[in-house]
Amino acid sequence: MRRWRDAGRFQIRSASKVTLPADLLHAIAHGGGGRVVLVVGAGASCEPPTGLPLSSEAALEAHRHLVADGVLIEGQCASPEDLSCLADAVVHATGGQRALVERLPVPRFRSAEPNEGYLIAAALLREQAVGCVMTLNFDLGMSAALTRLGAHEDVGVVSGPEEHHRLGAVNLIYLHRNVYADPDAWILRTSALADAWRDRWEEVIAHRVIGGPVTVFAGLGTPAAVLVETAVRIRTAIPDGARVFQVDPGNRADSAFFARLTLPDDAYMQMGWCDFAKELGARVLEEHRNELEQACRALISTEGWADDDPADLCTRLGALGLVGLGQLRARWTLDPAPYTPRRAITVDWLADLLLGVGVIERATGARATFDADGIVELRRDDRVLAPIAVASGRGTKRWLTLETDLNQHTHRRRNREPEPRFVLVSGVVQGSRPSDVAPPGDVAIGDEEANIINAGTGLRLVSVEDIRARPEIAQEMAA
Repeated sequence: MRRWRDAGRFQIRSASKVTLPADLLHAIAHGGGGRVVLVVGAGASCEPPTGLPLSSEAALEAHRHLVADGVLIEGQCASPEDLSCLADAVVHATGGQRALVERLPVPRFRSAEPNEGYLIAAALLREQAVGCVMTLNFDLGMSAALTRLGAHEDVGVVSGPEEHHRLGAVNLIYLHRNVYADPDAWILRTSALADAWRDRWEEVIAHRVIGGPVTVFAGLGTPAAVLVETAVRIRTAIPDGARVFQVDPGNRADSAFFARLTLPDDAYMQMGWCDFAKELGARVLEEHRNELEQACRALISTEGWADDDPADLCTRLGALGLVGLGQLRARWTLDPAPYTPRRAITVDWLADLLLGVGVIERATGARATFDADGIVELRRDDRVLAPIAVASGRGTKRWLTLETDLNQHTHRRRNREPEPRFVLVSGVVQGSRPSDVAPPGDVAIGDEEANIINAGTGLRLVSVEDIRARPEIAQEMAA
């Protein structure tokens, strides 16, 4: 099923499957990271829920207001759908750009919600799979995605030359400035671009960050002159031998950008921004899933466990997607951040917990479903038996410290109905377990305090070791 959104010749197609080029897939999944640069335009921000107009739509609406308000005379701008042409006309009439910028959807630029593509791009930055997202937009959709995934120090956000010092190993760069810049500093005209580029910040930035093996122009939108010229300048900065691709939902033959970028036909991918991002994220996710599966197999072999093949558990966990898996990592490791990159944890922490969930499944005949909030639901015949929280002590925490950390996450569990009563725990420092936190002597359902410990959180903590030693404990967890 396809959904189309008309915007001149620009259309978005969703729910389509396009296989990305092998060179791009190899680069995004490379263990060294940072081999892909994304250059995104207004087409990325038009997809919901960001839902912003393309430059041609915004220009036509601004032109209508400018004429109605007496700033311009009808016919004074030869191509009112071209934002660059409109900016030239306003500068000629008023001496500056402010009158135009004030008639663009500035409040919507400031409050832009990130769409799925932006969230995945933010995750790819946090995973260091993408080295830089260079946006030609003024809206803050991409910044909002980084904020939602807790990217505070590991991704540099550079809004203009005055923030050059914020450049880091991984970056989001607003090449044309963003909504908070002075209106006359916005790069709207080709003459302003030429001045800004010539031996100044834009050229320095392009040559610094466009040095990797793969650059992708994605969601460029409608061809305002300044956008086309910017794309051409970036293309010129890409070193010989690097691969360059363009992703847009329209026909290749209709793309003014593709015509100017002088790319081979097979470098064009006809797909929308979010669909493209999902395929990029899926490739990185596959590496995370495979690594987790191998860690599970290694634990099973080393410990001599009789566990089932862990492939299905890992596949179900991977169904959360790249963003969802990063959110689950944060919850299972009690990270206060909303998203935890793969490099920030030891994969065995997740593997031990996941195999513990497998033990519970076998002992109860239930099937576990995973959620990005970290809660595991035990289900049988499409009926939820019980939700279970999951927590790792990361090999360093003691039981009482873990209980304190769980207390700080109660607000997440209280969003569940019913709330979890048990926490499956692993990675707690051995030998530090207080006597009042010991596993039950009798797991028969009865007096709650006589069974598994009732922690200060109102939760009862059960270790993976407890479950493996006495699988019948799982019956009470699922009761």
